Amino acid sequence: MFVTSLLLLISVFSSYVSVSSSVSVSSSVSVSSSVSGFKYTEEALLDQVNDLPGLDWKPTFNQFSGYLNVEGTEKYIHYWLVEAEQNPETAPLVFWTNGGPGCSGLIGFLTEQGPFRPDEKGQLINNVYAWNQIANMVFLEQPVGVGFSFSNNKDDYRIGDDQAAMDNLATILAFYKKFPHFTYSDLYITSESYGGHYMPTWANEIITYNDDQENETMRLNFKGFAVGNPFTDYYSGVGAEMETYWGKQLLPKPLWDTYLLNNCTDPVALLNSSICSSLMLDFMRKIGNLNPYALDYPVCLTAQQMRLKEHLYGDSLKYEPCTDLYSSNYLNQADVKAALHVHTDIEWEECSRTTKYNLLDKLLPMEKYYKILLNSISHPDLRILVYSGDDDGVCGTIGTQRWIYDLGFSVDKMWDTWYNEDGQTAGYITKFNTPFSKDTRFSFITVHNAGHEVPTYKPKEALELFAMYLHNNI
Repeated sequence: MFVTSLLLLISVFSSYVSVSSSVSVSSSVSVSSSVSGFKYTEEALLDQVNDLPGLDWKPTFNQFSGYLNVEGTEKYIHYWLVEAEQNPETAPLVFWTNGGPGCSGLIGFLTEQGPFRPDEKGQLINNVYAWNQIANMVFLEQPVGVGFSFSNNKDDYRIGDDQAAMDNLATILAFYKKFPHFTYSDLYITSESYGGHYMPTWANEIITYNDDQENETMRLNFKGFAVGNPFTDYYSGVGAEMETYWGKQLLPKPLWDTYLLNNCTDPVALLNSSICSSLMLDFMRKIGNLNPYALDYPVCLTAQQMRLKEHLYGDSLKYEPCTDLYSSNYLNQADVKAALHVHTDIEWEECSRTTKYNLLDKLLPMEKYYKILLNSISHPDLRILVYSGDDDGVCGTIGTQRWIYDLGFSVDKMWDTWYNEDGQTAGYITKFNTPFSKDTRFSFITVHNAGHEVPTYKPKEALELFAMYLHNNI
């Protein structure tokens, strides 16, 4: 894998030099964007999104959508690039993928921090807190089989953490081949949820790749990763969910006492005890139809319930609980698929039923990768941000707190309050001492009253923490 990747990166750098010096080569054309100084390859221009249904306003950025081939395979990963609104030539390049495992990165695009969100009628509403205000954002549908991504080899749909990390590295290399002008941009990867597995394994794959390059100029300009509400180990998901329900007082004390009496807060007992399993199922029934991803937010209602809500309350709720449904409806329009240059016969789903992910990988703890990455001598400037919406039940903040302080990095600043522009508490910041630098390279930020997908519930605060991370001023 590393041999073919090296040859591909050599090709990328050769193309970059040719395009930058305006040498006429068959794979590039001297066409500049009206909103950036980039020159694009022919392959990139074929992917440019020029007429997106539902978009009745003119964006101040270029966008591209299409497929990236995982070299040496029949895998095709769908990407959607939206360039930075300001200074795309110098802005960092940030890859985003959602969790699952097997959920689409377009969830992040259309319901969280992309430049627009679809409404009930399929119109695209401007998101004033979009992350592409400060970064070139690439949204990936990975692993293969997720969303519009596909393979011509059905065996490729069986995948796990290790293969996903290798494919994600190959996807970056394929992206550079199509967009060589981004080769020297600062590179970051971001995710949430099962991104707690994707991010550290992908980052480790990148630094391993970089360490194998004899020529330093061939290394990827990798700066680190940010991950929200991460599923880091088994307990940070299932176990933390139960503790969050109890902490929110959504469960009766006698049942919780039984849970404690059976040692169900111990990860081993949680996995192996039938009593613990039965109690957890009972807990999930007890909380009713609350949204486990955002316990204090409304759930998507039926059409009849929506009419009743509008009659009683008007349009007072800013949060839109049906955004997921609107996004799915939008992406399955034939004209939208055509505009995005994807296979029109693929029925888009939030989370894949085609991908057969190795669920045993969910039991693997990811803590070791943080130690490897932050102690890497070859990457002394690599920075990691873990953030967590404290209204999430599925990967509750209590689960992150359970592992993050035990990694072995001493605390530099403990639980400092940060505030939004209205003077309200936005959350809390903890910074850890890390090697090779006087400044911390490892931070943990909570976002108060945000759910599992932090930008969905607290978009303003999410953009602020993203900016803090990219600008290294947490």
